[in-house]
Amino acid sequence: APLKIGSLLPETGSLAFLGPPEFAGVDLAVADINAAGGVLGQDVEHVRGDSGDTTTEIAQTTVDSHLAAGVSAIVGAASSSVSFTVIDKITSAGVVHFSPANTSPDFTTYDDGGMYFRTAPSDLLQGAIVGNEVVSDGNENVAIIYQQSAYGEGLEAKAKATIEAAGATVVSSLAFPEAETNFDSIVDQT
Repeated sequence: APLKIGSLLPETGSLAFLGPPEFAGVDLAVADINAAGGVLGQDVEHVRGDSGDTTTEIAQTTVDSHLAAGVSAIVGAASSSVSFTVIDKITSAGVVHFSPANTSPDFTTYDDGGMYFRTAPSDLLQGAIVGNEVVSDGNENVAIIYQQSAYGEGLEAKAKATIEAAGATVVSSLAFPEAETNFDSIVDQT
């Protein structure tokens, strides 16, 4: 039987803008593998699937469909929150769960039976890099605005701690709602 890879990437939902390049990455990898002779002499199959976001059950439905189709690995989700809703179902089925974008530190020690992988660095690393960059640019008084979500809060906490540990001062730290598009009033508060 051919190797089947299922994707669990955002066609719909709040991260749908990330979907096209992520799907393209899976398609390119499959095309390259197949151009090189496939796996065990057979072409790899990409079974495309939508992850939606945490406001829907799309990810559950997609994972159920992929598992029924006999995929050996599922690539996605983009959102850590979405991955947390399906990781147990995927890994307990003995299927590799691989995300190109999950950044939650909680995945580092998650009990996944050795079946979960990611290529994106944890929020802890990203926050430290941002904090160090701010300080190395010579900033001594820093205002932070961050998205009010697990992702934004994790980055803010680590960046703030890194900035303060380096001797700079965080003069304000303000959250904005996840769907915010106008930052004027938030910037005015800093």
